[in-house]
Amino acid sequence: MKRGNKVATTMVISIIMAAMILSSFCSKPVVAQTSVPRDETVWGAGFGMNTGSYQPWNMGSNQGWTTYLMYEPMFGTNVATGEIIGWLGDTIDWQGDDIVQITLRSDLHWTSIGSNLVSNSTAITTDDVIYSFEILQQTGQLGSLVQRVGNVSTAFEKVSDTVLNVHILPSYAGSSEVYRQLTYGFLIFPKAVWQDINTTYSGDLSTFTNDWQDTQMVPAKWRVASGMYLPYFHDATSTIGKVNDNWWGVDDTDFGRLPEPTYFGYTSYSSNDLALLAMEGGDLDWDGNYLAGLTQVKTQYPNIVTYFDDLPYFPDKSPVMLVPNYKNYPLNQTWLHKAMASVLNYTAMSAVSSGYLKDPSPMLIPADDAAARALLNTTIESEYAITYDVAHAIDILETYCTFDDTSGVWWTKEGVTPSDPIQHYPLQEWNFESNTTAPYTILDFMGWTDVNAMDQVAAQAFSSLLHINTQVEFISGWGTVQVRMNNFQFDLADMVMSGQINMNMYERYFQMFSPQSSSAGGGVNAPLGGWYNQTFIDDIEALDTFPAGSAQQWAVANEMQEILGQVMPVIPLAGHADWQIYSTTYWDNWPNSVTNPMLPSSPFAGTTQNANLLAIVFGLESTGATTPPPPGDNLLLYAGIGIAVLVVVVVIVLYVRRQE
Repeated sequence: MKRGNKVATTMVISIIMAAMILSSFCSKPVVAQTSVPRDETVWGAGFGMNTGSYQPWNMGSNQGWTTYLMYEPMFGTNVATGEIIGWLGDTIDWQGDDIVQITLRSDLHWTSIGSNLVSNSTAITTDDVIYSFEILQQTGQLGSLVQRVGNVSTAFEKVSDTVLNVHILPSYAGSSEVYRQLTYGFLIFPKAVWQDINTTYSGDLSTFTNDWQDTQMVPAKWRVASGMYLPYFHDATSTIGKVNDNWWGVDDTDFGRLPEPTYFGYTSYSSNDLALLAMEGGDLDWDGNYLAGLTQVKTQYPNIVTYFDDLPYFPDKSPVMLVPNYKNYPLNQTWLHKAMASVLNYTAMSAVSSGYLKDPSPMLIPADDAAARALLNTTIESEYAITYDVAHAIDILETYCTFDDTSGVWWTKEGVTPSDPIQHYPLQEWNFESNTTAPYTILDFMGWTDVNAMDQVAAQAFSSLLHINTQVEFISGWGTVQVRMNNFQFDLADMVMSGQINMNMYERYFQMFSPQSSSAGGGVNAPLGGWYNQTFIDDIEALDTFPAGSAQQWAVANEMQEILGQVMPVIPLAGHADWQIYSTTYWDNWPNSVTNPMLPSSPFAGTTQNANLLAIVFGLESTGATTPPPPGDNLLLYAGIGIAVLVVVVVIVLYVRRQE
């Protein structure tokens, strides 16, 4: 091949690559098999779902989005106001201090598709509720509720088809946690159907997805649900539910109508930037992805809104933490944690995270989580609050360490180190074979875009301000991260607590620090990072054995907060947001902090927020738009075009020069 032909070929390939780059900026998901009217559909994104999995008891990563709309809870909590949301449930009341009584709405019924086994007139009863909770216990979903009531089969007493009593064990009489769990939003599913499924699959429900569209796997008799939407379509990237014309709420006094959106779709985007493009172009209504530069986006596109009108734009959902490896010295030392925390500049981290971050509480409780903060002693919280103070951090290190100007490494002083042949430890990872030091590594999960940026800022601060060389290691698979953390193969690990909004203090601390928690720290070897404090563990167990708000309960809570403040087992990194962005192009009446104060349901919805999701979808109103808005000044699109043009220009210039 001649040189000119080679250059021409290179030019063509470059132009094709440029076109691909441009296409990646312009692309949007395409539903391969079906289409739905845009002005009748709410499209959401920000949740990596299994599009064909309709397991009503497993509200984690294996769940399909449609499930949240096809089954319903008895109750939920409006996490903005604390108000109980009644859904299938009508009332929930204490009967003394050892019984909680639940009454269902009257005239509830299931909807059956393609079968008369469970007809459209079949009532939803307390038998379904009790069976659902039995399966939830069997699959390990109930956690602390079982600890307080014992076996569901004996604790849940059927009084009638619409009334049941939940009996509480004597040691937990008056437990606020029992009441909270019963209003937690667990989905209720038809006993007649799932009892048959459970028998067919020999009790191993984890192998069954109940994909209604897989006619070879799911017989028509199993296609029964209660919700406002039923499965309509799914492919590899999208799932769609269609409104249930036979929904029981059409005739209910509180509801009395179907929701306005005919379809509710959920889709996946290969990047957060593409989700933003889709929202700006009118192809996406509801997004839970992290979007950098949201201040500018809101200014440029006024139809893109958030729960709050001003900074911070998002509810403060969960703490982001740096978990030290407690198996290694000196990473397990409180003084080192406090020194590192003192150089974390939350203003700088906010600059890379849309300006939403708040100074995190050393008690690891979000600032706007009223339920969790009910027992928080703000005096103790303030006493142990960490402020940005580099000089103070250096003072801490100089108290316990000596800095070696030659190696640029801090070494612990004699008398500070444990009883060990090595009398001085570096504030770095230590390689015993080569007698050398290496940077500390922050273990991070690739794809948590905002958290990844925060970790980079933190690592730079530790390296430049404290001379403790630190780097970030990005891992692509969450399972790999879990294995590393469970085996303590890390120095520091980034962790976003996996709990939902409206967890109380007991639930938050139990999840992170209790050895009884199977999910402590989101999969970290419990207690978190290897930290163990028997008094703290005992206090967790005792916290809910006293009446809510009593002096005894306050005393336990205060002791726990003192321990956390003094020992500082983890380094608070940021008050983490629950990302929720809406477009008002096609749908209005989204939740907001003024006129509709119901915090949005997370796209990573656990059971806490299912009733919020249902209420939000039910409240949406059409704006009357029938065509997408004009594209406007799309900075990302222009960037893609600019890259494409630049590549073409460079190739042309090179071609011309070679010809010369």
